[in-house]
Amino acid sequence: MRILYLTHNVTWKGGGAFFHAYHLARHLVRRGHEVTLLTISPKARTGFHQFEAAGVRIVETPDLLPGQGRTGWDPWDVLQRIRFVSNEHYDIVHGLESRPAVALPALWLKITQGTPTILDWADWYGRGGTASERGRIIRTFMQPVETFCEETFYPWADAVVAMGEPLLERAAALGIQRQRMITLLNGCDPEGLTPYSVEEARSRLTTVPRGAFVLGYVGVMRATTAKLLFSALSLIKQMIPQPVKVLCVGNHKLKDFWSFVPADCREDVIETGWIDYDDLNVYLSASDVMVLPFQRMIATDNIWPSKLNDYLAVGRPTVATNMRILRPLFNAYDIGLLTEDTPLAFAQGVVTMLLSPDVRARQSLSARALAEGELSWEHQAGQLEQFYIKLIGSRRA
Repeated sequence: MRILYLTHNVTWKGGGAFFHAYHLARHLVRRGHEVTLLTISPKARTGFHQFEAAGVRIVETPDLLPGQGRTGWDPWDVLQRIRFVSNEHYDIVHGLESRPAVALPALWLKITQGTPTILDWADWYGRGGTASERGRIIRTFMQPVETFCEETFYPWADAVVAMGEPLLERAAALGIQRQRMITLLNGCDPEGLTPYSVEEARSRLTTVPRGAFVLGYVGVMRATTAKLLFSALSLIKQMIPQPVKVLCVGNHKLKDFWSFVPADCREDVIETGWIDYDDLNVYLSASDVMVLPFQRMIATDNIWPSKLNDYLAVGRPTVATNMRILRPLFNAYDIGLLTEDTPLAFAQGVVTMLLSPDVRARQSLSARALAEGELSWEHQAGQLEQFYIKLIGSRRA
């Protein structure tokens, strides 16, 4: 098959959609398919740039907007993408999310060439979703726009891939038939992330102490997350005698929420800043327990936290708040524990895990096995391949 992926992220950065598409694409290439991935150029305002990575043809499209604006909104980018795809032929087109730079070129191919079209629903940006957690300007102006895109474009697609049952239900509420949808969670990269023992990982790092318990957290941190995590950390330090550190890996933006870190905990925060993907497994492996301290709300309760896939890949147990999206997985697999979204409950869960080395060892093996099996990108690509074949067959019929 000739497959087209469309994303609203800048190449190699800017969000999970690009990496989601890239990992699926490279595994589909291994299965003999020809895959093109359209992504936003980091800087270009005119012209296209093409290169190949892991057999995937990556095409960077021009965009006139600066910074955060380069996230799928530019009409110029939309027009350039439509012009580009109009001169090509694909057996199927798969757009990740519903922003204009993704949905409009995808639906254009459906209308003009009859190409079977899929839109992937992985996040809840609109009505009550992640936009409601942002500043007043974004809540006021962007939430209605995100809501319009989600509730208008998904029903026009031939099929929807929903990341979890909550988004499947939301799609069904828009009138999309169940037979036109599948659920597919984010995948793990057990090839790129290989676990080290805690001792070996810390021997490679000078910033992580060997004699302390370390809680690992990856990626951007929201205000509600910072408040819950560091309120819990203050309680954890009162519950156990050993020193406890929080390792914030990547672009966590904690400086925006430093006021939520109690004075007695500020020396217990280790920040890495931006790191290469090759170093990610070392930092994660240096952690005893990974954490997902999300306050429950529409977005966090129903949206898959992709950082969990990295936690599983390096074989570390996870303490997470009791989000609806996570319950089926944590009930089915011995990979950690869920707590209520209060500082005391989360602190008690973390302490229980830290003081149970045998449990941690068992759950580490279970986490890695899940990452290598049912949640691997290879397995997810296989499921998606069968869905593509079914959709193409039904369209021809």
